[in-house]
Amino acid sequence: MIDLYTSTTPNGQRASLMLEETGLPYTGHWIDLSRGEQRQPAFLKLNPSGRIPVLVDHDSGKEKPLVLTQSVAIVLYLAEKTGKLLPEDPVGRARVYEWMQFHATDISTTLFNAFYLQRHSLFGLSLAASILRKRVLGLYRHFDAQLATHPYLAGLDYTIADVIVLPGALALEKRLQGYRHLTHWLTELKQRPTVRQGLAASSPESGHAD
Repeated sequence: MIDLYTSTTPNGQRASLMLEETGLPYTGHWIDLSRGEQRQPAFLKLNPSGRIPVLVDHDSGKEKPLVLTQSVAIVLYLAEKTGKLLPEDPVGRARVYEWMQFHATDISTTLFNAFYLQRHSLFGLSLAASILRKRVLGLYRHFDAQLATHPYLAGLDYTIADVIVLPGALALEKRLQGYRHLTHWLTELKQRPTVRQGLAASSPESGHAD
């Protein structure tokens, strides 16, 4: 059995999306970030950095349950555990890693920095946040170009690259409407039952939540 501690953020949604894609049974635990539940002692025992998501796999094959943090690591672990959404050949995997790391490193990090600066908007930091957001929107043109010639980010098949990128792109969906191919990709993926279930599973109203 798996326990997932999560919330409605792109990082949290990555984990719940992947769990729904794998079909593994799990119990979701809603962490209210606005109330600071991620800083409570019980949660800090799972992740001392006080961030979601956290996955606890009681069937990891080890003597003790696996406690895993970082959304990309969680998605990769679940893909390797189940053999789903990850190509077997090295070249195919490399393409998956390329696109998921592009988003996780260049876009997700930049968006977080913009959010942080906006929260601390004194001393001209609001302008810096705006510049970072514009940079993110510019980077998405590469994703649009890739999707102009491929149905999914890493090629012909839906993979964990799509899982990693989807929640962050959804959060900016209105600003990305000028990217026709990226918008089509978002529209198509939102129709997947597993995507709908995964997005819902990271909310407090979810049937998976405790």
